[in-house]
Amino acid sequence: MMNCFFNQTITRLLGIGLLTSLNLLSFNTQPSYAETCTAFPVIGGEKENETEVTKTVSQPGLSIPVIGPASVGVNNNWNTDFSIIPLKQYKKYIITFTPQDDGEYKVRGYLKYNDNTADEIYNENKTFTAGESVEIKGVSQGDNIPIQVNLFVGDPVSMGKTYTVSVKGCI
Repeated sequence: MMNCFFNQTITRLLGIGLLTSLNLLSFNTQPSYAETCTAFPVIGGEKENETEVTKTVSQPGLSIPVIGPASVGVNNNWNTDFSIIPLKQYKKYIITFTPQDDGEYKVRGYLKYNDNTADEIYNENKTFTAGESVEIKGVSQGDNIPIQVNLFVGDPVSMGKTYTVSVKGCI
């Protein structure tokens, strides 16, 4: 009789323990809500809807003034713009900068607005390692929605170095 009582008690305790464990496990397996990110197209890219571009930093631009409204000179390729499409408020904007060459780069990132203002989200002159991507993250200020993301890689220290860049917005 006593043995039967102990068996029932142990069975109940094991059952309660099992139910409690299963119940706690269900709390740990709740779905996580992952970010949804959208890649933005390069403005003036070689292909339609190109979302990544590789550039080699050119020499500084040189403008030669001439008489009249025109000017002559050599442009640089230090600016790369990405169009924010679809145009809406994103929680954050991520520039992925991947140097192809070891060395020092002058890198700046901006969120540009339709009122001709911009928020600087990154400004570094530092040594990067080839192949090691850097994520530059930025958020817009207030209710203002940016229309473009700009990456500026230039300065004589960066000349001749190659990098790849892409931009995305995440909600």
